[in-house]
Amino acid sequence: MAAGKGTRLKSQLPKVLHEVGGKPLLEHVIRAAVRIVPAKDVYAIIGHEAERVRAAIAHTGVNFVLQAEQRGTGHALMVAGEALAGYDHVIVLSGDAPLITPETIERLRDFHLGERAAMTLLSADLENPTGYGRVLRKSTRSAGVQAIVEEKVATAAQKKIREINSGFYVFAVKELYENIGKLSTANAHGEYYLTDMAGVLNKSLNKSPNKSVPKERQRVVAWKTANASEVLGGNTRAELADIDEKMRLIKSRQLMADGVTVLYPATCVIDADVEIAPDTVIEPYVQLLGKTRIGGSCRIRSY
Repeated sequence: MAAGKGTRLKSQLPKVLHEVGGKPLLEHVIRAAVRIVPAKDVYAIIGHEAERVRAAIAHTGVNFVLQAEQRGTGHALMVAGEALAGYDHVIVLSGDAPLITPETIERLRDFHLGERAAMTLLSADLENPTGYGRVLRKSTRSAGVQAIVEEKVATAAQKKIREINSGFYVFAVKELYENIGKLSTANAHGEYYLTDMAGVLNKSLNKSPNKSVPKERQRVVAWKTANASEVLGGNTRAELADIDEKMRLIKSRQLMADGVTVLYPATCVIDADVEIAPDTVIEPYVQLLGKTRIGGSCRIRSY
């Protein structure tokens, strides 16, 4: 999903084109997605400044779905219905959460298929969950989810829940599109929220079960990632800076694991596509941008 404007960034640039780690937010998410499925099976739902986003991402080879009128995350999946009609399941990713890993996407998918669920959401425990929707489980020992409650309408007790909804999902396509029309815009923003699908599916599938659908497929479940930082999105400039810092530290650690010495990683700016051969030393305050390639046994001095 990549149709939003990102008003809190106070920018004329579309939110998903703001860069971290030397690439647009959306491109990082796409790079993770195409490790799981071919680019031909990836669809970017675009809306605000759609042609600008399309031009920036076209080289990835993914498809595009236009959400001309942005009426919420649920509406984004509504307009994608025709494109997704030929699939059994769909993985929904947030275009502004670039730290998501292929490994987590794969484990979320496999959990969904193993549970034979109608909807599976990716959750995480946050020390400070303020601002995020809370996951209400049916019991502490169950994967089953009763509902997702947004911060604005959560009770005092619900706000104490640390398990949050990340905005990443897997849906059984048949169950999704049989029920997505039941979403309501009766909320403060007058939008269709994809989070409401948890309640819609629970009500629809459990109270009026479709005998043609196996009982297990009438479930809404959650799988929790142990790495909460990978689900964080960039909604403000400060959050983008934090994500950029995390991403560059991950890159430095990857290089060090491959035999490169990075003397003071926190001071270096090394883009995602940079390649460095073993036994090279990177001194503090070095910037390596774009598709820079450095051979082995080199020394790149400060500044």
